[in-house]
Amino acid sequence: MGTVTSLRRVWVYAGAGLCLLVCLALISVLTKMIVLSAGGLLAAAVMSVLCAAIGGADAAGRLRAATRLRKQGRITDATIVSLDERYVSVPSGFSGWVTTVKVTFTDASGHLINAGYTDHARAGGKEVGQTVRIAYDPSRPVSIAPVGGGGDPRVDDAFYLALSSVGMVGIAVYFALRSFG
Repeated sequence: MGTVTSLRRVWVYAGAGLCLLVCLALISVLTKMIVLSAGGLLAAAVMSVLCAAIGGADAAGRLRAATRLRKQGRITDATIVSLDERYVSVPSGFSGWVTTVKVTFTDASGHLINAGYTDHARAGGKEVGQTVRIAYDPSRPVSIAPVGGGGDPRVDDAFYLALSSVGMVGIAVYFALRSFG
């Protein structure tokens, strides 16, 4: 399963980079810094659709994992083994604290599982060695979420990814209309 997760992560990062290029192209076209030919505009439209597809697939995967965890998840205690808190500032406008919490726990079959989640709001005040309540998916024990205080953070991530996918479709329509008009 590690290879599938790694491949998914590569696709997501590649999609994010492609989306950044599409947004830069849109800004450059709108501010008349560059002028794209009809072929260039169509290529930008195709890249926008590709971005929308990658973002939509990622959103669906996160939502599916959160739903599976909500329906089939088991609640257990986990021990925090590391906390990584970083301040992130992205040029597109996001800035804030991002906290990755790594935990270890024993699943129902007796296996020791190392997993993690990213959620700054529910990591505040936590320390290494502290016990926290988590929910885990018995079919994929590394799929976890903290219990209490707002649900699975992947649901919010899926919402924003879906919203950005809709935006990418809008950008694709803009580029396509400009190429034919």
